[in-house]
Amino acid sequence: MERKRTLLFPIVDFQEINLGKDVFLTPYYLGKKHNLEVRIVYPLSENNKHLPAEYRGVKLIPLPFKSNYSSFSFKGEWYFLYYILRHARETDVLMRFHFSVQTGLIGLIYKMLNPNGVFYIKGDGYGLFTSLFRKENSLLMKVKNFLIRKAMHFTCGLADLISVETPSLFDYLRTELPARMNDKVVLMLNGFDEEYCRELQIKRRSLPEKENIMLAVGRIGASDKNNEQLLYALEKTDLKDWKVVFVGPVENRAHDFRQTIDEFYKRNPYLTEKVLFPGAIYDKRELWEWYNRAKVFVHTSPKESFGIVLSEAFYFDNYILSTPVGIASYLINFGYGELVNHNDVEGLASKLQEVIDGKTDLEERLSSRTMDNDAFTLKKEIDKLGNLFPKTAK
Repeated sequence: MERKRTLLFPIVDFQEINLGKDVFLTPYYLGKKHNLEVRIVYPLSENNKHLPAEYRGVKLIPLPFKSNYSSFSFKGEWYFLYYILRHARETDVLMRFHFSVQTGLIGLIYKMLNPNGVFYIKGDGYGLFTSLFRKENSLLMKVKNFLIRKAMHFTCGLADLISVETPSLFDYLRTELPARMNDKVVLMLNGFDEEYCRELQIKRRSLPEKENIMLAVGRIGASDKNNEQLLYALEKTDLKDWKVVFVGPVENRAHDFRQTIDEFYKRNPYLTEKVLFPGAIYDKRELWEWYNRAKVFVHTSPKESFGIVLSEAFYFDNYILSTPVGIASYLINFGYGELVNHNDVEGLASKLQEVIDGKTDLEERLSSRTMDNDAFTLKKEIDKLGNLFPKTAK
Protein backbone atom coordinates (compact mmCIF):
# COMPACT_ATOMS: atom_id res chain seq x y z
CA MET A 1 0.00 0.00 0.00
CA GLU A 2 1.38 3.38 -1.02
CA ARG A 3 2.40 5.67 1.83
CA LYS A 4 0.10 8.63 2.35
CA ARG A 5 1.84 11.95 1.82
CA THR A 6 2.30 14.08 4.92
CA LEU A 7 2.13 17.78 5.71
CA LEU A 8 4.03 19.00 8.76
CA PHE A 9 3.31 22.35 10.37
CA PRO A 10 5.44 23.41 13.37
CA ILE A 11 3.91 26.29 15.35
CA VAL A 12 5.29 27.80 18.52
CA ASP A 13 2.05 28.75 20.32
CA PHE A 14 -0.96 26.54 19.63
CA GLN A 15 -4.11 26.67 21.76
CA GLU A 16 -7.77 25.71 21.56
CA ILE A 17 -8.73 29.08 20.10
CA ASN A 18 -6.43 28.34 17.13
CA LEU A 19 -8.64 25.44 16.03
CA GLY A 20 -10.93 27.97 14.37
CA LYS A 21 -8.18 30.14 12.86
CA ASP A 22 -5.97 30.01 9.79
CA VAL A 23 -3.13 28.32 11.67
CA PHE A 24 -5.31 25.21 11.82
CA LEU A 25 -7.66 25.71 8.89
CA THR A 26 -5.00 26.28 6.22
CA PRO A 27 -3.18 22.96 6.79
CA TYR A 28 -6.55 21.25 7.30
CA TYR A 29 -7.96 22.36 3.93
CA LEU A 30 -4.64 21.68 2.20
CA GLY A 31 -4.76 18.17 3.60
CA LYS A 32 -8.29 17.67 2.35
CA LYS A 33 -7.51 18.88 -1.14
CA HIS A 34 -4.34 16.78 -1.56
CA ASN A 35 -5.28 13.79 0.62
CA LEU A 36 -2.45 14.47 3.07
CA GLU A 37 -1.87 13.26 6.58
CA VAL A 38 -1.58 16.57 8.43
CA ARG A 39 0.52 16.88 11.58
CA ILE A 40 0.68 20.04 13.68
CA VAL A 41 3.54 20.02 16.18
CA TYR A 42 3.90 22.53 19.00
CA PRO A 43 5.56 22.91 22.43
CA LEU A 44 3.47 21.49 25.27
CA SER A 45 2.18 24.12 27.71
CA GLU A 46 -0.50 24.66 30.33
CA ASN A 47 -2.59 26.35 27.65
CA ASN A 48 -2.71 23.34 25.31
CA LYS A 49 -2.21 20.22 27.44
CA HIS A 50 -5.94 19.42 27.21
CA LEU A 51 -6.05 19.41 23.39
CA PRO A 52 -7.12 16.14 21.75
CA ALA A 53 -4.63 13.96 19.88
CA GLU A 54 -6.64 14.49 16.71
CA TYR A 55 -9.15 17.09 15.54
CA ARG A 56 -11.05 16.92 12.24
CA GLY A 57 -8.55 14.31 11.08
CA VAL A 58 -5.49 16.46 11.85
CA LYS A 59 -2.94 14.98 14.26
CA LEU A 60 -2.05 17.39 17.09
CA ILE A 61 1.38 16.49 18.46
CA PRO A 62 2.72 18.28 21.57
CA LEU A 63 6.51 18.33 21.90
CA PRO A 64 8.24 18.23 25.31
CA PHE A 65 10.45 21.30 25.16
CA LYS A 66 10.54 24.65 26.89
CA SER A 67 9.73 27.65 24.72
CA ASN A 68 9.13 31.34 25.23
CA TYR A 69 6.29 30.99 22.66
CA SER A 70 7.70 33.63 20.32
CA SER A 71 7.66 32.90 16.60
CA PHE A 72 10.54 35.32 16.12
CA SER A 73 13.17 34.04 18.56
CA PHE A 74 15.55 31.10 18.56
CA LYS A 75 14.57 30.30 22.15
CA GLY A 76 10.97 29.97 21.07
CA GLU A 77 11.59 27.55 18.20
CA TRP A 78 14.97 25.88 18.76
CA TYR A 79 13.51 22.38 19.11
CA PHE A 80 11.87 22.54 15.69
CA LEU A 81 15.35 22.54 14.11
CA TYR A 82 16.08 19.21 15.78
CA TYR A 83 12.61 17.89 14.93
CA ILE A 84 13.05 18.71 11.23
CA LEU A 85 16.46 17.00 11.24
CA ARG A 86 14.71 13.82 12.36
CA HIS A 87 11.57 14.03 10.22
CA ALA A 88 12.46 15.96 7.04
CA ARG A 89 12.72 12.92 4.78
CA GLU A 90 9.27 11.63 5.74
CA THR A 91 7.65 15.05 5.28
CA ASP A 92 6.24 15.77 1.82
CA VAL A 93 5.04 19.30 2.60
CA LEU A 94 6.57 21.59 5.22
CA MET A 95 4.40 24.57 6.06
CA ARG A 96 5.56 27.62 7.98
CA PHE A 97 3.85 30.80 9.11
CA HIS A 98 5.71 34.13 9.05
CA PHE A 99 8.88 35.32 7.36
CA SER A 100 11.57 34.98 10.03
CA VAL A 101 15.13 33.81 10.56
CA GLN A 102 13.77 30.62 12.14
CA THR A 103 11.63 29.95 9.06
CA GLY A 104 14.74 30.30 6.91
CA LEU A 105 16.79 27.92 9.08
CA ILE A 106 14.02 25.33 9.27
CA GLY A 107 13.45 25.59 5.53
CA LEU A 108 17.18 25.24 4.81
CA ILE A 109 17.48 22.05 6.86
CA TYR A 110 14.34 20.65 5.25
CA LYS A 111 15.41 21.31 1.65
CA MET A 112 18.94 19.99 2.29
CA LEU A 113 17.55 16.69 3.60
CA ASN A 114 14.53 16.51 1.30
CA PRO A 115 15.18 18.58 -1.85
CA ASN A 116 12.05 17.20 -3.53
CA GLY A 117 9.81 18.20 -0.63
CA VAL A 118 7.44 21.16 -0.88
CA PHE A 119 8.32 24.13 1.35
CA TYR A 120 5.32 26.45 1.74
CA ILE A 121 5.40 29.79 3.59
CA LYS A 122 2.16 31.47 4.60
CA GLY A 123 3.11 35.09 5.18
CA ASP A 124 0.93 37.49 7.11
CA GLY A 125 3.11 40.59 7.02
CA TYR A 126 4.37 40.37 10.57
CA GLY A 127 7.88 39.63 11.76
CA LEU A 128 11.12 40.44 10.01
CA PHE A 129 9.32 40.70 6.70
CA THR A 130 8.01 44.12 7.75
CA SER A 131 11.63 45.31 7.83
CA LEU A 132 12.53 43.89 4.44
CA PHE A 133 12.24 47.08 2.48
CA ARG A 134 12.12 49.68 5.25
CA LYS A 135 13.99 52.82 4.28
CA GLU A 136 16.34 54.10 7.00
CA ASN A 137 18.95 56.86 6.92
CA SER A 138 21.46 55.71 9.55
CA LEU A 139 24.36 53.53 8.42
CA LEU A 140 23.65 50.96 11.14
CA MET A 141 20.02 50.54 10.07
CA LYS A 142 20.99 50.41 6.41
CA VAL A 143 23.41 47.56 7.14
CA LYS A 144 20.84 45.80 9.32
CA ASN A 145 18.11 46.08 6.72
CA PHE A 146 20.51 44.94 3.99
CA LEU A 147 21.20 41.77 5.97
CA ILE A 148 17.50 41.27 6.67
CA ARG A 149 16.73 41.70 2.99
CA LYS A 150 19.35 39.10 2.06
CA ALA A 151 18.06 36.67 4.70
CA MET A 152 14.47 37.07 3.56
CA HIS A 153 15.38 36.76 -0.12
CA PHE A 154 17.25 33.57 0.76
CA THR A 155 14.23 32.23 2.66
CA CYS A 156 11.87 33.08 -0.19
CA GLY A 157 14.30 31.45 -2.60
CA LEU A 158 14.11 28.21 -0.60
CA ALA A 159 10.32 28.20 -0.67
CA ASP A 160 8.40 26.42 -3.39
CA LEU A 161 5.27 28.42 -2.65
CA ILE A 162 4.51 31.66 -0.80
CA SER A 163 1.05 32.98 -0.04
CA VAL A 164 0.09 36.33 1.45
CA GLU A 165 -3.29 37.32 2.76
CA THR A 166 -3.91 40.92 1.72
CA PRO A 167 -3.87 42.54 -1.75
CA SER A 168 -1.57 45.34 -0.59
CA LEU A 169 1.03 42.88 0.69
CA PHE A 170 0.73 40.83 -2.49
CA ASP A 171 1.40 43.89 -4.67
CA TYR A 172 4.28 44.90 -2.41
CA LEU A 173 5.95 41.50 -2.65
CA ARG A 174 5.54 41.26 -6.41
CA THR A 175 7.17 44.68 -6.76
CA GLU A 176 10.02 44.32 -4.29
CA LEU A 177 11.10 40.68 -4.58
CA PRO A 178 13.34 39.56 -7.46
CA ALA A 179 11.31 38.88 -10.59
CA ARG A 180 12.32 35.22 -10.60
CA MET A 181 10.29 34.72 -7.40
CA ASN A 182 7.06 36.27 -8.68
CA ASP A 183 5.58 32.97 -9.80
CA LYS A 184 5.91 31.63 -6.26
CA VAL A 185 3.76 34.35 -4.72
CA VAL A 186 0.00 33.81 -4.45
CA LEU A 187 -2.71 36.03 -2.97
CA MET A 188 -4.77 33.78 -0.70
CA LEU A 189 -7.24 35.36 1.69
CA ASN A 190 -8.19 33.77 4.99
CA GLY A 191 -11.56 32.56 3.83
CA PHE A 192 -14.52 31.32 5.81
CA ASP A 193 -14.74 27.72 7.07
CA GLU A 194 -17.90 26.89 5.12
CA GLU A 195 -17.47 23.12 5.53
CA TYR A 196 -17.81 23.30 9.31
CA CYS A 197 -20.66 25.78 9.01
CA ARG A 198 -22.55 23.26 6.87
CA GLU A 199 -21.81 20.49 9.37
CA LEU A 200 -23.33 22.64 12.10
CA GLN A 201 -26.37 23.22 9.84
CA ILE A 202 -26.32 26.96 10.43
CA LYS A 203 -28.78 28.73 8.16
CA ARG A 204 -27.80 32.30 7.39
CA ARG A 205 -30.45 34.80 8.37
CA SER A 206 -31.69 37.37 5.91
CA LEU A 207 -31.40 40.99 7.00
CA PRO A 208 -35.08 41.21 8.13
CA GLU A 209 -34.51 38.10 10.26
CA LYS A 210 -31.56 39.65 12.05
CA GLU A 211 -31.71 41.54 15.35
CA ASN A 212 -30.65 45.08 16.18
CA ILE A 213 -27.26 43.95 17.41
CA MET A 214 -23.81 45.45 16.88
CA LEU A 215 -21.04 42.92 17.39
CA ALA A 216 -17.34 43.11 18.27
CA VAL A 217 -15.24 39.93 18.50
CA GLY A 218 -11.71 39.42 19.78
CA ARG A 219 -9.57 39.64 22.90
CA ILE A 220 -11.54 42.35 24.65
CA GLY A 221 -9.27 45.02 26.06
CA ALA A 222 -6.10 43.91 24.27
CA SER A 223 -3.96 46.83 23.11
CA ASP A 224 -4.17 45.65 19.49
CA LYS A 225 -7.99 45.66 19.58
CA ASN A 226 -8.60 49.18 20.97
CA ASN A 227 -12.09 48.37 22.28
CA GLU A 228 -11.97 51.66 24.18
CA GLN A 229 -12.76 53.48 20.94
CA LEU A 230 -16.10 51.68 20.65
CA LEU A 231 -16.91 52.06 24.35
CA TYR A 232 -16.28 55.80 24.25
CA ALA A 233 -18.31 56.09 21.04
CA LEU A 234 -21.25 54.34 22.71
CA GLU A 235 -21.32 57.06 25.36
CA LYS A 236 -22.04 59.50 22.55
CA THR A 237 -24.64 57.30 20.84
CA ASP A 238 -28.37 56.89 21.46
CA LEU A 239 -28.74 53.12 21.10
CA LYS A 240 -32.56 53.19 21.25
CA ASP A 241 -33.61 49.54 20.79
CA TRP A 242 -30.14 48.32 19.75
CA LYS A 243 -27.66 46.24 21.76
CA VAL A 244 -23.87 46.02 21.49
CA VAL A 245 -22.17 42.71 22.25
CA PHE A 246 -18.42 42.29 22.90
CA VAL A 247 -17.57 38.60 22.43
CA GLY A 248 -14.19 37.37 23.64
CA PRO A 249 -12.05 36.88 26.73
CA VAL A 250 -11.52 40.03 28.77
CA GLU A 251 -7.81 40.83 28.94
CA ASN A 252 -6.08 41.22 32.29
CA ARG A 253 -2.38 41.10 31.37
CA ALA A 254 -1.20 44.68 30.80
CA HIS A 255 -4.19 45.92 32.79
CA ASP A 256 -7.47 44.42 33.92
CA PHE A 257 -9.98 45.61 31.32
CA ARG A 258 -12.80 44.61 33.64
CA GLN A 259 -12.04 47.79 35.57
CA THR A 260 -12.58 49.79 32.37
CA ILE A 261 -15.90 48.00 31.86
CA ASP A 262 -16.97 48.66 35.46
CA GLU A 263 -16.11 52.34 35.12
CA PHE A 264 -18.08 52.48 31.85
CA TYR A 265 -21.16 51.06 33.58
CA LYS A 266 -20.77 53.48 36.50
CA ARG A 267 -20.80 56.41 34.10
CA ASN A 268 -23.61 54.91 32.03
CA PRO A 269 -25.83 52.75 34.27
CA TYR A 270 -28.61 52.84 31.66
CA LEU A 271 -26.36 50.80 29.32
CA THR A 272 -25.91 47.76 31.59
CA GLU A 273 -28.65 45.89 29.70
CA LYS A 274 -27.62 47.19 26.28
CA VAL A 275 -23.83 46.74 26.23
CA LEU A 276 -23.02 43.11 26.95
CA PHE A 277 -19.85 41.07 27.57
CA PRO A 278 -20.70 37.35 27.37
CA GLY A 279 -17.01 36.37 27.55
CA ALA A 280 -14.98 33.96 25.45
CA ILE A 281 -16.97 31.70 23.12
CA TYR A 282 -14.98 28.84 21.61
CA ASP A 283 -17.97 26.85 20.41
CA LYS A 284 -18.31 27.79 16.74
CA ARG A 285 -22.05 27.23 16.59
CA GLU A 286 -22.61 29.69 19.43
CA LEU A 287 -20.06 32.19 18.10
CA TRP A 288 -21.35 32.15 14.53
CA GLU A 289 -24.92 32.55 15.75
CA TRP A 290 -23.89 35.91 17.19
CA TYR A 291 -22.70 36.95 13.72
CA ASN A 292 -25.89 35.50 12.28
CA ARG A 293 -28.07 37.51 14.66
CA ALA A 294 -26.12 40.76 14.29
CA LYS A 295 -26.67 43.43 11.66
CA VAL A 296 -23.46 45.38 12.26
CA PHE A 297 -19.88 44.36 12.98
CA VAL A 298 -17.49 46.89 14.56
CA HIS A 299 -13.71 46.48 14.37
CA THR A 300 -11.42 49.10 15.94
CA SER A 301 -7.96 47.50 15.80
CA PRO A 302 -5.01 49.86 15.20
CA LYS A 303 -3.18 47.09 13.33
CA GLU A 304 -4.10 43.73 11.90
CA SER A 305 -2.42 41.30 9.53
CA PHE A 306 -5.72 40.09 8.07
CA GLY A 307 -8.59 39.95 10.56
CA ILE A 308 -10.41 36.62 10.27
CA VAL A 309 -13.32 38.10 12.19
CA LEU A 310 -13.87 40.41 9.22
CA SER A 311 -14.26 37.51 6.79
CA GLU A 312 -16.71 35.91 9.24
CA ALA A 313 -18.67 39.15 9.43
CA PHE A 314 -18.72 39.39 5.63
CA TYR A 315 -19.99 35.80 5.32
CA PHE A 316 -22.89 36.50 7.68
CA ASP A 317 -23.87 39.76 5.96
CA ASN A 318 -22.82 42.09 8.77
CA TYR A 319 -22.49 45.76 7.86
CA ILE A 320 -18.79 46.33 8.63
CA LEU A 321 -17.55 49.44 10.41
CA SER A 322 -13.79 49.08 10.68
CA THR A 323 -10.52 50.90 10.92
CA PRO A 324 -8.45 50.53 7.71
CA VAL A 325 -6.56 47.41 8.77
CA GLY A 326 -6.08 43.94 7.33
CA ILE A 327 -8.69 42.96 4.80
CA ALA A 328 -11.20 45.63 5.91
CA SER A 329 -10.73 48.08 3.04
CA TYR A 330 -10.88 45.26 0.48
CA LEU A 331 -14.18 43.89 1.82
CA ILE A 332 -15.79 47.27 2.43
CA ASN A 333 -14.94 48.29 -1.12
CA PHE A 334 -17.67 45.90 -2.28
CA GLY A 335 -20.20 48.34 -0.85
CA TYR A 336 -21.43 47.00 2.49
CA GLY A 337 -19.61 48.87 5.21
CA GLU A 338 -17.60 51.99 6.01
CA LEU A 339 -14.11 52.75 7.22
CA VAL A 340 -13.54 54.69 10.43
CA ASN A 341 -10.31 56.34 11.50
CA HIS A 342 -8.30 54.89 14.34
CA ASN A 343 -9.17 56.59 17.66
CA ASP A 344 -11.82 58.77 15.98
CA VAL A 345 -14.49 58.38 18.65
CA GLU A 346 -16.74 61.11 17.26
CA GLY A 347 -16.56 59.68 13.74
CA LEU A 348 -17.45 56.18 14.92
CA ALA A 349 -20.30 57.46 17.08
CA SER A 350 -21.69 59.34 14.08
CA LYS A 351 -21.65 56.24 11.87
CA LEU A 352 -23.25 54.13 14.59
CA GLN A 353 -26.02 56.69 15.01
CA GLU A 354 -26.66 56.85 11.27
CA VAL A 355 -27.24 53.09 11.22
CA ILE A 356 -29.49 53.20 14.30
CA ASP A 357 -31.54 56.11 12.93
CA GLY A 358 -31.92 54.44 9.54
CA LYS A 359 -29.99 57.15 7.69
CA THR A 360 -27.70 54.36 6.55
CA ASP A 361 -30.13 52.09 4.72
CA LEU A 362 -28.78 48.58 5.30
CA GLU A 363 -31.29 46.93 2.95
CA GLU A 364 -30.28 49.21 0.09
CA ARG A 365 -26.56 48.84 0.81
CA LEU A 366 -26.78 45.05 0.99
CA SER A 367 -28.74 44.74 -2.23
CA SER A 368 -26.11 46.81 -4.06
CA ARG A 369 -23.07 44.95 -2.70
CA THR A 370 -20.94 43.90 -5.65
CA MET A 371 -19.54 40.63 -4.25
CA ASP A 372 -21.43 37.61 -2.96
CA ASN A 373 -20.61 36.53 0.58
CA ASP A 374 -19.75 33.01 -0.63
CA ALA A 375 -16.83 34.38 -2.66
CA PHE A 376 -14.27 34.06 0.14
CA THR A 377 -14.62 30.51 1.42
CA LEU A 378 -11.54 28.56 2.45
CA LYS A 379 -12.04 25.88 -0.17
CA LYS A 380 -11.99 28.49 -2.94
CA GLU A 381 -9.00 30.27 -1.45
CA ILE A 382 -6.98 27.07 -1.02
CA ASP A 383 -7.61 26.27 -4.69
CA LYS A 384 -5.54 29.36 -5.55
CA LEU A 385 -2.42 27.52 -4.38
CA GLY A 386 -2.81 25.08 -7.26
CA ASN A 387 -1.41 21.55 -7.30
CA LEU A 388 1.37 21.04 -4.75
CA PHE A 389 2.63 18.02 -6.67
CA PRO A 390 2.39 18.92 -10.38
CA LYS A 391 5.13 16.50 -11.42
CA THR A 392 3.07 13.53 -10.24
CA ALA A 393 -0.32 14.79 -11.38
CA LYS A 394 -2.07 12.46 -13.77
